[in-house]
Amino acid sequence: MAKQSNRRRLRVFLGTLIVALGISLAFTWLRTPEYRASARLDITPGVGSVTSSRPAPSGATASQRPFLTEVQALASRPVFEAAAARLENSGEDLSVLGADPVAALQAHIEALPVADTNVVELIATGRRRELLAPILNAVIGVYQDRLADAYRSASSESMAQADDEVKKLEATVVAKRREGEAFRMRNNIVSVERDENEVLARVRNLSTSLSTAEDRVAAAEGKLRALGASAAAGKAVVRSRDDPTLANLEQRASQMREELREAERGFTSDYLAKDPKVVTTRARLAELERQIGEQRRASQQTALLEAQEDLAGAQAAAARIRNQMATDRGEAAQLTARFNVYKSIQDALAELEKAYRDAVQQRARLDASERARMPSTKVLEAATPPREPWRPLYWRDTGLSIGGSLALALLAMWLVELFNRPDAQPAVVLIQPQAGALRYEGAPQALAYRSAGTMSLDASEPALLPRQVRFPRELRADEVAALMRASDDESRLVILLLLSGITVEEILDLRWSTVDLARGIIRAGGESGRDIAIDRALHQILEAAPKLPGSELLAGSAQRPTSRDSIDAQILCAAHDAAIEDATEITSECLRHTYLAFLVRQGIRFADLTRLVGPLPAEIIGAYSTLSPPGARMPSAKIQRLHPALREENA
Repeated sequence: MAKQSNRRRLRVFLGTLIVALGISLAFTWLRTPEYRASARLDITPGVGSVTSSRPAPSGATASQRPFLTEVQALASRPVFEAAAARLENSGEDLSVLGADPVAALQAHIEALPVADTNVVELIATGRRRELLAPILNAVIGVYQDRLADAYRSASSESMAQADDEVKKLEATVVAKRREGEAFRMRNNIVSVERDENEVLARVRNLSTSLSTAEDRVAAAEGKLRALGASAAAGKAVVRSRDDPTLANLEQRASQMREELREAERGFTSDYLAKDPKVVTTRARLAELERQIGEQRRASQQTALLEAQEDLAGAQAAAARIRNQMATDRGEAAQLTARFNVYKSIQDALAELEKAYRDAVQQRARLDASERARMPSTKVLEAATPPREPWRPLYWRDTGLSIGGSLALALLAMWLVELFNRPDAQPAVVLIQPQAGALRYEGAPQALAYRSAGTMSLDASEPALLPRQVRFPRELRADEVAALMRASDDESRLVILLLLSGITVEEILDLRWSTVDLARGIIRAGGESGRDIAIDRALHQILEAAPKLPGSELLAGSAQRPTSRDSIDAQILCAAHDAAIEDATEITSECLRHTYLAFLVRQGIRFADLTRLVGPLPAEIIGAYSTLSPPGARMPSAKIQRLHPALREENA
């Protein structure tokens, strides 16, 4: 038997190895070799040169875009068309490349920019190694010629545009300057400065004179009112120093009063009344005081007349200035309008002159920087004909073929042995018979089938210890709430049914005929089952679900009917979506155990527990008794049946 097995293994191993080696080595060595040639070209784009309309890649920086644009131009079809024509003129046969040799060349040649440099690497891949290097060198030569031609064309066009712009701006400046000069002469405008225009200067001077005249009118009116008020109050209007006559009279009166006071200090009043000199002095003093009063009244009248004359003169001067200003105002307005027009002409002329100067400078810069703007190319590495194939790597692929064939042969041998494994033979204990050592009390016929030399003893199974019940994982209230939030309607319906005390088997057997939404109960377990109360969240889902009379509550689909595995898969998906730790441990049994543990920990009587969740095996009830709190059990009426995680759903 062992020899047959070894021969079978050898046949399978060698057969698989030979077939695999033949196929893989034939594939490896029958492939046509491909060759690769490369060349490197340094491109310095010209400033402002335009050689291609192809846009640079959008991810390139501003400094890279001219170079990447040149790379696109290098790989463009016009360059390859000119290179193909040059090769055909040199005697190369490109008909082997197909009906469109240009497209074939583009398919076999790629241009790769070297990072952080202005170097581009041209790589040509093909089966004709003698054609690869001439193609690359022809592409580089054509690109250099086209780049030089494009620069000359662009430079000539730029210079012509600059010359044309300078001429047009020069003509425009001359025309605008003539227009401004004609307007100035026609409207008698001296300059753009307002102070140098006669009418505007006269209006400004009249405004100043009017302000001064109005100040004089106000001062004269104030003086006249003050004189009138002083005269009405009996006060002196004119001061003595302003009237020499009045000052002389007051001085003489003051001397006489001083003489009388001197006499009164030396003589009595009776004597003084009889003294002719004193009497004469008093008479003269009285006459002087009368003259002083008359002089004061005359001076007051004169001052009032002078104030009235000053007021009238100031008012007349102000009126004359106003009349003059009214006459000059219209002329000043017209002049101002013409002045504004002239100023706008001058501003436009200044802008044109600035544009003209910029155009002249631009033209000069173009002329001076012609060589600096010229693009340049440098062949860093010309293409050379390849000597060795680029791919395939025959010896490497041969090694891979041998290794793969060996692995495949070993796998085939293992699979054959897997399906041809012999059945395991039971272990037999052989005991040598001894005289008087074996006591057999069975029927004598039972020994007829035993051999004389050996007998087998029936082995009895060892006694097993009672198996200890291991609970599934119990979910916390927050984990149940997260599971509900992450579930769809169908999964949420299953979770709510499990957390209502219904088993998975009962859920699969539920039909819409067992659901009474009006009474709010579900009949679980068939006709001899139990009524399960429907909470608010479960009622909403059942009410929104499509209902077919007599159909299953979880109908599933024709291709994938609902089963315990599909229910566990839905719960597992919801656990993963809720990011619950160790989600692979969560099944329908976990949810049922969570609900049972919730009821038992409240101290429910186990008789009421089976009426709520269905019958339980004795060992399960014994295991759950370890979760029950000490003390007397509570009736179902005092037990909270709604799980804490569902209270928020039913709020």
